Amino acid sequence: MNYKIDTKSQKNAYPGCIIHCRVSTPKQSEQGESLDDQRKICEGIAHDRDYKILAIFRESFSGRKKYRATFEEILAFIDKHPGQVKYYIFRVIDRFTRGGTFVYETMKQELTKREVEMIDSYGIIQPSKNTLEHLGVAYDWSKNNPSEITELVMANQGKQFVTDMLTRTIGRQIALTREGYHTGVNDDGYINNKKEFADGKKRTIQIPDPERAKYFIEMFNLRAEGVHSDQQIVDRLNSMGFKTRIKNRWDRPHEKKIGQIGGVKLSVKKLQAYIQKPIYCGVVCEKWTNRLPVRAKWEGLVNIEVFNRANKGKIFIKEDGDNLQIIYNYNPARIKKKIKNNPLFPFRRLVLCPTCKKPFVGSSPAGKSRKGFPTYHCGRNHKYFGVKKSVFEDNFMAFINRLKFKPIVIETIEDVLISKYRTEQKRLTINSGDINKHLSDLSHEKANAIDALIATKSPAIRSEIEAKIESMEKQILDAKSIRNRIEIDESDIRLFIKKCKEIMEHPKELLIDTENLEAQQSLFGLVFDKFPTYTDILNGTPKLSLAFEVSQQKHSKKYLLAALRGVEPRFYA
Repeated sequence: MNYKIDTKSQKNAYPGCIIHCRVSTPKQSEQGESLDDQRKICEGIAHDRDYKILAIFRESFSGRKKYRATFEEILAFIDKHPGQVKYYIFRVIDRFTRGGTFVYETMKQELTKREVEMIDSYGIIQPSKNTLEHLGVAYDWSKNNPSEITELVMANQGKQFVTDMLTRTIGRQIALTREGYHTGVNDDGYINNKKEFADGKKRTIQIPDPERAKYFIEMFNLRAEGVHSDQQIVDRLNSMGFKTRIKNRWDRPHEKKIGQIGGVKLSVKKLQAYIQKPIYCGVVCEKWTNRLPVRAKWEGLVNIEVFNRANKGKIFIKEDGDNLQIIYNYNPARIKKKIKNNPLFPFRRLVLCPTCKKPFVGSSPAGKSRKGFPTYHCGRNHKYFGVKKSVFEDNFMAFINRLKFKPIVIETIEDVLISKYRTEQKRLTINSGDINKHLSDLSHEKANAIDALIATKSPAIRSEIEAKIESMEKQILDAKSIRNRIEIDESDIRLFIKKCKEIMEHPKELLIDTENLEAQQSLFGLVFDKFPTYTDILNGTPKLSLAFEVSQQKHSKKYLLAALRGVEPRFYA
C-alpha cells in the first residue's frame, strides 16, 4: 500500500481527512516541489483546521492518465472507513489531475458520492451552497458550487500545459531521432555522448561502451560466420563473462529503489532479440521514425554487411546510396527465376550450344528398342545438335580437370588467407583473455564462498553455499572447455594453409556441386568471362577469368573421338 496511517493521538471528535501528494516522475520530485514539500503544506492545512489525518497517499505517476491506481486505492480506503473521511486535501488542482475537465469532474463526482469534500492549498475550491437554504429546502438543482467554473478552467489549463510542454519536448526529440541523433536511455553496448556538430550545437550520439561493446561485436561476428549454433554463441559469450545489463526496480509510487533486475547470463532468446536490432549497425528504426530506417550519426558496432549475414534474411538492410530499406524475411532465391533441378543433366546450363549460343536441353529420347538414351541436345530454330550424356560429361570433366589457378593468384590468396587467419587469431586471443579474466573472477568468488562455508555452522546456509560452489565449478569447467577450443597455435595455421593449398590445387572440388545447381552456376560464373560452348570445351579455348588458366595437358583421343561421334545423333534418328 502506498499510503501512511497517522498514529498521532487525536480526539475522535475531530473530522477525518486524507492527504494526497503527487508528482509525475521521481526526477520532477528532485527538480521541483517534492512529495515531502506537498505533505508538509497539506498537513499544515489539516492541523490549522483541527482535522484528524487518517492517511497520507504518495504518488509518482502521470496526472494525464484516466485510470490512476492510487486514486482507486483512495476510494477503496474511503469505502473501507465509511463516514470517517470528510475531507480530501491536496496541493493544487493540476496535482489532482491533468486529464482535463471531464476527468476532473468524474473524479470529483466519485468523492462527492462518498460525501467527501475536496480542499486545495490555494483555496480555489469553495464549499457548495444551497440557494434555498433560507427556506430550509434543498434539491439537487439548488446545490450550487461557486468555484465550479474556476475549477474547470484550472483543470483544463493543467491539461493544456501538459499538451504544450510535451509537444515542445517530445516533438523536438522525434525530430532529432529522425535526423539520426539519439534521445533517451542508451542501448546496451553503447554509452551516450554529447558531440558538437558543424552548426556549433551539441547533440547526443552513442559511442561503444568500453566494457560491453565487445560482447555485441562478438555475437554478431560469430553469427555472421554461419558455423556456430545460437547455443554455442551463447556459451562463448557467457564464458567471456557476459551478463545482461542491470536495471533498478522501484516501488509502486516510483520513489524508492527496491532492488535490481538483470545481471543474468545470456540466453538464446535474448541473443536473437539483440541480433535483430538495427541500432547495432548504426541504423535507427523505431516508432518515431515510422519504422523506417535512418542512418545514425555514429558508427555502428558492426557494419551493415555483418548485420545482414548475422540475421540470415530475417531482417535485411538494403543500401542504395544514402537510402536504406529494411526487408523482412528476405530470400534472394525467391526473387531470381528458379532453375529447375534435373540431377540427370547437371551441366546443361553450364555449356552452350555451338550454333545458337543458348544452354543445352537434357532429355532421354527413346530409340527403336523404346529404351531411353540420355542426351544433351539443342534444336532451337537450327539443325538438331545432340551429344550422348556420358560423352558430354566425360569431355566436360576432362576440361575441368585441366583448370587451375594461376600461380600469382595462389600466392596472393595465400597471403590474404594468412592475414585473415591472423586477424581471426587476434580476435580469438582477445576472447581467450576475456575468458581467463572471467575464470579469475569465478575462482576468486569460489574461494570466498569456501571461506564462508568453513566459517558458518548453520546447515541451511552451508547447503546454500555448497550449491553455489557447485554452480561456480560447473561455470569454470565450461569456460575452460570453450577457451581450449578457441585457442590457436602455429600448427593450426600451417594446417589451415595446407588445406587451402590442396583445395586450390584441385579447383574441381570447388566447382562441381551437383546438389546445388544455383551455387554451381554462380561459381562457374567466376571461372568464365562468359559460359563456353561445347566446341570451346573440346578445343580448350573458352574465355576464362584472370584467376584461372588451362594446363597444357591435352584431351585423350578417346574423348575426342567419342565427342565427334556424338555430334550427329545417328542412333537417335
